[in-house]
Amino acid sequence: MAAAGVPEPYIRAFLRFYGDGTLDESQVHPTVEKVTGTPPRTFHQWATAHRTAFV
Repeated sequence: MAAAGVPEPYIRAFLRFYGDGTLDESQVHPTVEKVTGTPPRTFHQWATAHRTAFV
């Protein structure tokens, strides 16, 4: 894989994910709060707040 131009950190993360079940969620950026003025929510928080749209 490395010979195909895939960066080594990606290969290590890929192998950890499939071998160990770990997942690197990468760095969290403050973009949502900067754009919307409110902190980001989890999917669960969003779905709960909008549950009436799904009935």
